[in-house]
Amino acid sequence: MQDLARVLKAHPFCAGLADEHLATLVGCTRNLLFRPGEFLMREGHAEDCLYLIRRGQVALEMQRPGAGAVCLETVVAGDVLGVSCLTPHNAHLDCRAQDAVVALALDNQCLLRKMNEDPRLGYALSMRLLDLTYQRLSRHRLQALDVYRSEP
Repeated sequence: MQDLARVLKAHPFCAGLADEHLATLVGCTRNLLFRPGEFLMREGHAEDCLYLIRRGQVALEMQRPGAGAVCLETVVAGDVLGVSCLTPHNAHLDCRAQDAVVALALDNQCLLRKMNEDPRLGYALSMRLLDLTYQRLSRHRLQALDVYRSEP
């Protein structure tokens, strides 16, 4: 358990969390390995975990009718998947391992329970998830604008 707390503390998402909060999160956390091509999440399925990526790359893909999967973004070590895990919505993207991916998986139900039991933990995690959501939306906005496209 102590090692898992150390690994959690080393991930950027957990930077600055109180030791007592890290100890609480250990009870919700599993260390997982995904092989290349394996899905961490599937579009339309429940998001049951918040993934803290420790190693590897994960493609965030959307199915385009008649064209197959389109990669919208690639997340790497230090990134987070499942930022909307605390909402009742299903995943809206496929998340596929591009190579061997090591991730900490925080179970949503356990996480929600712990956040409700400790409002300070709930606030700290909610603010981190809100910030990540804002960052991801900002990146997608710039991508949609295609600011680097050269005009003829």
